[in-house]
Amino acid sequence: MNRKQTGLFGGTFNPPHIGHLLIARNIKKEFNLDKIIFIPANIPPHKQSNNNIIDGIHRFEMLKLLLKKEPDFIVSDFELKRKEISYTIETVKYFKNEFLNHELFFIVGSDNFYYIETWKDYKNLLNMINFIIYIRKGYTKEKIIQKHKNILNEKIFWSKSQQIDISSSEIRARISIGENCKEDVGESVWEYIEKNNFYK
Repeated sequence: MNRKQTGLFGGTFNPPHIGHLLIARNIKKEFNLDKIIFIPANIPPHKQSNNNIIDGIHRFEMLKLLLKKEPDFIVSDFELKRKEISYTIETVKYFKNEFLNHELFFIVGSDNFYYIETWKDYKNLLNMINFIIYIRKGYTKEKIIQKHKNILNEKIFWSKSQQIDISSSEIRARISIGENCKEDVGESVWEYIEKNNFYK
C-alpha cells in the first residue's frame, strides 16, 4: 500500500493571499501530493515584536475563505490552539504522530529556508521531514546551496514552479495607504479585511 503524500504549509498568513494558493496548487501537482495542510502560526519566533500581526482566529478564517474551493487543502488550528511561540519542530513532531502512514513534506519559501540555522533544533528537523523549497525573489537555489551546502541532504526538494512575487508585507503596506488589494487576496478575503478594518 502506497503511503499518502501530505504537505505542511506553515506561515503567518498575515494576510493569506493568491500567491499562497498558487504556490500550493503548483507544488501539489508537481510533487503529486494528496493533501496540503495550511498551518497559521500563533506567535512566529522571528516576528515576536511585530505588532502588525492580527489575531490568529482572523488569519485562520481568512485562510478558510481563500481555500474554500480547494477540497484537498485543509487549514489546521494546531499552532493557534497551543497559545505559544510556534516552533516548526514541535509542529512537525505533532503531525508525524497524527499521520503515521503519510510521507510528510514541509513547504517553505527560499527566503525563510535561507535562515534555517536560526530555527529551533534545525539539524534534527532537517533529518525528521522532507522539505520542499519554492524560490522567492532574491533567494535563488544557488544562493541557498552556497550557504548551506554542508547541511543539505536527500530530504531537500526544489520546486521548479514559477516564482510568485506577491507578499503579505507588501499587501499590508498598500492597504495602509488606501489601495484596493482584492486581486491579490481574492474577493472573500478582501471583504473580510474591509469588514474588520484590518491593516489600516
